Amino acid sequence: MEPTQDFADLQHPAPLDTALATLLMQHGASAVCIYDAQDRVIRWNARYLEFFPEVKSIIRVGLPFIETVKPFLAVQHPQAPAHEFPAAIDSAIHRHRTDEGPLRYQRADGRWVELRMFPQPDGSRIKLWQDVTAELGPGTDGSQLLGLMTVVNVGLTLHDADGKLLYINSRFFSENFLGLITAGPDIKLRHERGDYWRRFEEIFEESPDYSALRTDSGYGPLKTPVILRAKTGKFYRIQEQLWNDGIASVWTNVTELMTRENALKSAHAELMVLNNRLLDMAEHDALTGMPNRRRFNAALAEAQALVRNGAPCAVGLLDLDHFKSVNDRFGHEAGDAVLVEMAKRLNVAMEPGDVLARLGGEEFGIIFRRATLPEATAAAHKLNAALSRQAFAIGSASVTLTCSIGLAALTVLREPTVSLRQADMALYEAKNAGRNRVLAERSAEVAAPPDALEEQDIGTELVAALQEDSGLDAAQLRAKYENAHGEHPTITREMWARALAERRTLDHYWGWVDYRVSLALDEAETP
Repeated sequence: MEPTQDFADLQHPAPLDTALATLLMQHGASAVCIYDAQDRVIRWNARYLEFFPEVKSIIRVGLPFIETVKPFLAVQHPQAPAHEFPAAIDSAIHRHRTDEGPLRYQRADGRWVELRMFPQPDGSRIKLWQDVTAELGPGTDGSQLLGLMTVVNVGLTLHDADGKLLYINSRFFSENFLGLITAGPDIKLRHERGDYWRRFEEIFEESPDYSALRTDSGYGPLKTPVILRAKTGKFYRIQEQLWNDGIASVWTNVTELMTRENALKSAHAELMVLNNRLLDMAEHDALTGMPNRRRFNAALAEAQALVRNGAPCAVGLLDLDHFKSVNDRFGHEAGDAVLVEMAKRLNVAMEPGDVLARLGGEEFGIIFRRATLPEATAAAHKLNAALSRQAFAIGSASVTLTCSIGLAALTVLREPTVSLRQADMALYEAKNAGRNRVLAERSAEVAAPPDALEEQDIGTELVAALQEDSGLDAAQLRAKYENAHGEHPTITREMWARALAERRTLDHYWGWVDYRVSLALDEAETP
């Protein structure tokens, strides 16, 4: 290793030595290192080794500048990932060849140094470092400001009214953009915003916010803070404001904050996906994937709302004919496979917007949106044909299935559940009539004459009678019907039995209405 050189002992002054001597007169306490046109070390002084003890063991004449950078970066950035150092070295070489300074930065040992670089006509370069720690010592304005920025890890640039760079705390920028080639953009002059921010293209990823900055034709500081993602993966919040007619720009590393925010957004998105999946599971049949009873009821309410707004709609119930024989003959697993295939066929035959749901077993509900009862009947025939047109393969065997469908119109004069019961009655009649057919509810035009009491709509009579009696208590009911032997004068036991047989009651499970229930309760309360 070459001995430490003291430039006061130069024996053969050369043009370079003369220039160096002039510089030393102006900067006598400086650390000095000189590089030739090939960026190799040719001279240094003792002060240089005091400033940079990490190179003391390797310094020699002819040592490439790049070799002095490696130990310096290792000391300055001990936590930096190894993959960032090659690009950081390229960036340091770029600054070594193009910058002149002055540039102030803080070393890892806490000292503040100011670097100036003097290019020579022959391509060589003289670099001088001064210790400016005293200027930034305790009690000085600079000490408080720079010390604060070091602690909070904030970047700061100051430009005057003419756009000239007055100050940049290079430690923040070198640490945060260590892995970027020529990471320090030319920010010595600042005028139009777009021109200024385009110089950061090597630093920031493309984004709508950054694109807006690059195309901004305005002047002055940013109107609102902006958060940009660097190519290193870190996020920076940049806020600017007027300062002494110039611009102060404050950069804050908000990577941890954005990471948390993005994690919360991701968790929320995953939760929404899970909720939608659970909702889908709650509203769809696990076997066939068709809407289930819950979704069918919601769709029925939606269709009723359309009816109130003037649109025709209908509801239907579909039941597979003799499906029990499939399960008995081939087993429930084969029956499930038939139901899955049946669902596929029916879905293909459905009109857009209509709803087909599995209500349970082999029973299905249908909602015909914006369809009159005749139109719904035609659509139901299409579904029946789609089901029976081709046999279902079950292993080496095959079976042909048909269905029975009952239909009813949705109207503003009754609740949708009443229409659904009318469709159920029509389905019952279709099965009694031989199955494999579509039947709609009986319309008013084809009803029996009103003078034949036995043929009247028992359900309508019951509604009227119960509405009349709804306000009566047990004693009043007893007084009203004490001579009727416990039977309603309009709905006798005989008529209820007939209504049940014909599936023409308001609900299949109502059974016989016996007012003696109320009478018995009243008598039990009598002391």
